[in-house]
Amino acid sequence: MFLLCSLGALHPPITGDVWSADLGAWRLATSGTPWVDGVSPDQLPAWPGVDDVDSDALWTVINPDNGHRVVARSPGAILAGVPAYAIAGWFDTDRSGRFSDVPGSLSASALVALTAALLLLAASRLVPGPVALACTAALAAGTPLWSIAGNDLWPHTVGVLGIAGMAAAAARERWWLAGILGGVALVGRLHLAVVVAVLGVGVALARRQPGIAVRIAVGSLPFVLLSSVWGHWLYGSWSPTAGYAASSLSAWPASRSWPERAADVAGILISPGVGVLVWTPCLLVLLPFLRGAWREAPDWVRALAVGGAVYLLIQVYLNPFQGGTGFWGYRLPLETLCACFPLLALAAARLGRRGRTAAAVLVGLQVGLLAIGVLFGAASTDGDGDGSAWRYNLALDALRENPPAFLVILGIGAGVAYLADRWTGSGPAGSGRHPA
Repeated sequence: MFLLCSLGALHPPITGDVWSADLGAWRLATSGTPWVDGVSPDQLPAWPGVDDVDSDALWTVINPDNGHRVVARSPGAILAGVPAYAIAGWFDTDRSGRFSDVPGSLSASALVALTAALLLLAASRLVPGPVALACTAALAAGTPLWSIAGNDLWPHTVGVLGIAGMAAAAARERWWLAGILGGVALVGRLHLAVVVAVLGVGVALARRQPGIAVRIAVGSLPFVLLSSVWGHWLYGSWSPTAGYAASSLSAWPASRSWPERAADVAGILISPGVGVLVWTPCLLVLLPFLRGAWREAPDWVRALAVGGAVYLLIQVYLNPFQGGTGFWGYRLPLETLCACFPLLALAAARLGRRGRTAAAVLVGLQVGLLAIGVLFGAASTDGDGDGSAWRYNLALDALRENPPAFLVILGIGAGVAYLADRWTGSGPAGSGRHPA
């Protein structure tokens, strides 16, 4: 998985979100300080619109206590890249001190590979090994977990890692560890705390064991405190959300009516541009089997899925659906997809022969489509905030640009998936309990 994700390092990111996180990690690793106002323009790569660290294209703010400029991103997104940038500094033999996005991209690749491994460990406790492996492969290579979280350092990269860790720990009933890994998730996005809380409270209520919720809370709360310390150091505020523009987070929800909020949720699910069901149609095959999967799911699987759903509603409330730029696929629902993964694996295990083949072909198409974006560095650069995700689809743009190559790549993906399904004979639904 690491090698697959590392293909993204072939192309630089085209969004200030990622450049900013990489810049913050590089600065910490190479200078030991978060302040970026000491960075020379000569150290920055050639990137349109960015001549120096004061550029509006970068996410930076001024610390009011000392007047230094600093990157404004979540602590997890910055800290995740520090080890790779430190290692890269050892090989900077000419002491050029130039900033590159490559260590950040490779960091994301490694973290998503670890995420996939943790989800495989969790799923293997629920379904037969071949089912768990097939489902994990589908999630890792057939969703934007590859093209976004594993491609560049987004907050999602850290969020999905923490959620996967919570799932693996919960599957083994290691609740302290589940809390600690939940803390990792919330330094990626603070409101992932709701997933941690729902997991702890949900399992505690189901088993009538309040100690489970206490252990998860004790494991995760130190990460909130550390985020507060981080906020005070970098931004002069004890708020754990100081890395983001709090005014925007409060202004956006206040500006939305309830019909607009409902449309935001619909945009996440079905918009042509970034809809989950548009980019991940294999989920449609699983929908009829979710009810049965829910009945047989352990309490932690249900709690994690509910927490993921609640998180998505909060995420859309705080960050209204706008389509977005700088990525290939969808990004806001990635954490929810990972939180629901154990439940989806149980649903996949109930597929029959025809359902399994249909799911395999759809996953193959998804892998081919995502490969186009990763291999060619394709991403949306148009229409952030104007609702254009309801009017266009990046895949159709790619099809119009080069129809033969587009169809060949998708055909290879679907064909390989179909042949693999026929060859294994016991793919993601090896139980064969259902003929559909």
